Amino acid sequence: MNMPSFDRPNEQLLARLADAGLPRTAIAAMLDRHTPVRYPKGRSLFGSGAPADVVFLVLTGVVKVYGSRPGSGRILVELAGPGDIAGYADFPDAHGGRSQLFEAQALTNCSVALLTRRHIAEVLKDLEPAVLLKLAEAVNSRWASIAYRSAIFLGMSLRQRLEVVLGEMASRFGARDARGMLLTPELAQDELAEMIGSSRPMVSKLLMEMTAEGILVREGRRRIVITPHGASYLPAGMLRRGLPEAGLNPQP
Repeated sequence: MNMPSFDRPNEQLLARLADAGLPRTAIAAMLDRHTPVRYPKGRSLFGSGAPADVVFLVLTGVVKVYGSRPGSGRILVELAGPGDIAGYADFPDAHGGRSQLFEAQALTNCSVALLTRRHIAEVLKDLEPAVLLKLAEAVNSRWASIAYRSAIFLGMSLRQRLEVVLGEMASRFGARDARGMLLTPELAQDELAEMIGSSRPMVSKLLMEMTAEGILVREGRRRIVITPHGASYLPAGMLRRGLPEAGLNPQP
């Protein structure tokens, strides 16, 4: 089977699927039957409780994934960029089907490949047991890293949480600048507040503190630059983003 033609973001996706232990023939079989969809900035990809018959593979752009519960504000769980999968978390509904656990919205103009879970299952059932075992181990490691990150994150102060979020954004979406990493795209203060479980005024205060300390530099209205005094990170592969151990405080 010939591999389909991919651009750079799709090559990132191929690499991540291969790292999970999937053979190239299986990857090709999965991606050979997908539906490409473009979402403009601000458009909803799916809502909580929507049918979870498909998964969303981000090819270009950035997608915000939210969690929410009745009577409370929503929490920005993660940013999904090129090569990431959104819509993988689901739960059994009252009718015996599967429903989306989170909701997703396009942060930027983005393109997404939709794959049905049925087709994925058809491909996986033909794989050797050793390949399926390696895939199961990769999935377990992914969920374990998410649980670990959440546990550590909840024990942090709001300042530390903001440092972690900005560090993760720099690691994933930053462009090198003479002074550090230029964040692209920039999240609004409301969105940063959703990511750390805080209020917009508190985020504004923390950003001002970090700017005054020389940790951040404003570039116009849309971009934040993190100085090169970044945090040390846990071993590569931790959430694929790195989790700062000691925040973004400048070294003495």
